[in-house]
Amino acid sequence: MKSVRYAVIGLGRIGRLHCETLRSRVDKAELVAVCDLSEDLARSIGEKLGVEWCSDYSKILVNQYIDAVVVATPTFTHKSIVLEALEEGKHVFVEKPLAPSSSEAKEIVSIANRKRLKVMVGYQRRFDYAYREAKLRIEEEGIGRPICFIDIARDPQPPSGWAADPKLSGGIFADMLTHDFDIARWLLGLEVLKVYVLGGNFFYNDLKMLGDLDFANIMLEFENGVQGLIQGCRRSVYGYDLRTEILGTDGTISIGCSFDYSFYHGTPEGVRFRGAPWFERRFYEAYVDELRSFTEAILNDSPPQVTVEDGYKALCIADACWKSFREGRVVSVVY
Repeated sequence: MKSVRYAVIGLGRIGRLHCETLRSRVDKAELVAVCDLSEDLARSIGEKLGVEWCSDYSKILVNQYIDAVVVATPTFTHKSIVLEALEEGKHVFVEKPLAPSSSEAKEIVSIANRKRLKVMVGYQRRFDYAYREAKLRIEEEGIGRPICFIDIARDPQPPSGWAADPKLSGGIFADMLTHDFDIARWLLGLEVLKVYVLGGNFFYNDLKMLGDLDFANIMLEFENGVQGLIQGCRRSVYGYDLRTEILGTDGTISIGCSFDYSFYHGTPEGVRFRGAPWFERRFYEAYVDELRSFTEAILNDSPPQVTVEDGYKALCIADACWKSFREGRVVSVVY
């Protein structure tokens, strides 16, 4: 195989970004088909890109010309689409989270391993230049021994539609904060052993009515006694805010900020910065690099840099967080 022929299933915001990436930014990748439940959207994108299109993903999966699929559909559909893709012999790149819960994700892990096919989960922060530099410095013992991971994740607005319903999306811990669970595991190279959660609803009553939270603080205990704190918030009035700090015995690494320093407005009253760019722009190159990486994993028959097991473990932490919040106690993570 000299190149990988892809289809993208799900043409929302992130699906369209993946289409553009595969079309023009990934060597040895070829976008050959697109699919969306909306026939009009599928036709529009397909004709624009000059590729096949359809509104029934099963037609994509039985197409023997296609080597791999990108699944960018709502979370509650991931399991059925991914399992069918694996049964048809397709490699799968699936947007996070792998499924709404770890129990559903565990079945995907089992089938992927049995079929010996590649499944990669879209935790793009692992491919971001700042997080990669942090990983390198930690591995080189540039901060001594890590003792604490601190992370703040605040979105400008709450999720809408199906994503607001935790039964469909997995809620704040799976839909939003598995990014943070994954990056913590990856940066430290350690598993999360226990969690304790304090959370609530301070902004959006509709999320509360659906059973989700709009704010949570999570205390974590990692292997080797390393501690952690992750704060997730569904409202940030000044824009997207993502910050990570790793405290070590001999130094500290910090990633991200709450403002975009590429623009500032200076007046006699001081300097004003605009809010940090929303995630598509902040992590654009990381989205490109993750698909480059997955393509190379298929061609070289090597493990993806974010494995299906990584996706499963992030959801195990999310499930433990829900249990901790509901029971008001420290909960051990079961992998």
